[in-house]
Amino acid sequence: MEIAAVYEGLATKWLAAYDLAGSGSPCRIEGELADLVVLGEIPPEINGTFYRVMCDPFVPPDPNNVPIDGDGNVSAFRIHNGRVDMRLKYIETERYKLERRANKALFGLYRNPFTHHPCVRAAVDSTANTNLVYWANRLLALKEVGLPYEIDPDTLETLSYDPFGDQIKAKTFTAHPKVDPFSDELVVFGYEAKGLATKDIVIYALDKDGKKHDEQWIQSPWCAFIHDCVITPNWLVLVLWPFEANMARLKAGKQHWAWDYKLPATFIVVPRRKSTPLPSGWKQGESRVYSWKNCMPIHTAGAWEGEDGKVYLESSRVHDNAFPFFPPDDGRMPAPDAKADFVRWELDLNQPTGSTVPDPTVILDVPSEFPRIDERFMTGKYRYLFLNVFMPETSDGKKNIFHGLNGLAMHDHETNKTRYYYAGDDSLVQEPIFIPRGPNAPEGDGWVMAMVERRAANRNDLVLLDTKEFEKPVAFAQLPMHVKAQIHGNWVEGNQMTSGRSLVREIPEFSISGKGALEPLD
Repeated sequence: MEIAAVYEGLATKWLAAYDLAGSGSPCRIEGELADLVVLGEIPPEINGTFYRVMCDPFVPPDPNNVPIDGDGNVSAFRIHNGRVDMRLKYIETERYKLERRANKALFGLYRNPFTHHPCVRAAVDSTANTNLVYWANRLLALKEVGLPYEIDPDTLETLSYDPFGDQIKAKTFTAHPKVDPFSDELVVFGYEAKGLATKDIVIYALDKDGKKHDEQWIQSPWCAFIHDCVITPNWLVLVLWPFEANMARLKAGKQHWAWDYKLPATFIVVPRRKSTPLPSGWKQGESRVYSWKNCMPIHTAGAWEGEDGKVYLESSRVHDNAFPFFPPDDGRMPAPDAKADFVRWELDLNQPTGSTVPDPTVILDVPSEFPRIDERFMTGKYRYLFLNVFMPETSDGKKNIFHGLNGLAMHDHETNKTRYYYAGDDSLVQEPIFIPRGPNAPEGDGWVMAMVERRAANRNDLVLLDTKEFEKPVAFAQLPMHVKAQIHGNWVEGNQMTSGRSLVREIPEFSISGKGALEPLD
């Protein structure tokens, strides 16, 4: 009998939606697993925690809400002496606690309070589900609609909202802050920083103690979706997607964002400090806007300054709307064969604001996403790039955004050669993280780790690759179940954290007494 026939005629509160069914089914699990089964051997030099956050609705969401608005659920993998321990826990945001208490959805559409139940319209509307960043001895759970939640790096208990306090005079905080490893700063921005549909952007840095400095406020050319950025020693570049928000649409009970085919992909270049040496023609406090054509540069790898007065940055690129749940006002859907690739952009800072940038250089002509670099070299020119890719030779040969990412790539900018790891048939790979072989290891010398979804088996593996032999895995840590795809995650070295305790509860050792009973050792 077909499985569908077993349940025929039985209804559920959970929607029959792509992101809530099959391998996208909500995980909704909290707990811990000690000593996962490891195939192969995890090198003893690896000591730290891989934190990842899933978009995992705890209660059935509003039927018209979008896939990126589920509750944040953290899965943390602590690796020490070849052992992998796992803990899962929801981030207890104000929104999560209100809906869990009510046992139903109280919040309507993504970032639209006019669609929420009246009793929660004053609540913090953040699910903290997009990224986890460790800074100033705090593990920050981030979503760009609000300020950070701080969670305990060991227990994953939620500690507070807005941990940096009154020094931050903005309503939002990016999900993609960047660490400058040379100045020891976390570079932050927030868009819609003064409220819904505003064009205000705040920019500042947090030092290693979490103290703010170099705050500045600028205006966006329109109320744009600004998900990611890049930094160099002197510049911050914000990447604007061609979505637009306005209060009229929000008050009409519609989606926060609408794609606009008339808007270009846009880059705002901002000096990081008042002391930044400005090119000829720049005025103190000025920022400049450059644009290309309509496309979606989704995530960035890094950026560097050329000797020619230019800034170079690299990103994934989709030649259409990659978020069809935010369609244009006329309802058009993206082309089913929309192309995707990975490219290098060139911004000439000697050109006036409003200039068009040249066509980007294509680095990888395959669908590519979630690029990462050896972030010890962030702000400078880098040699190695790690990212998710779709490997078309394993399918029907098409290359578009609607295929899953079934492999990992390691690209060498110096030799222009790319090495691939194929996850296997009916398997998908999520965002990679890079682990250096040691604090003084050369660039790109280490391991790449990523979550692999085994769709047919309905469970997951953590795969570990050595960059010296990228195509062949060193080890797999096997999860006994399926967990939802992460949005983002990061590796935190064990010596960075104030505590390196096991993620699972310590069990006292026992010995057999003369009476034959089990007793704890003193």
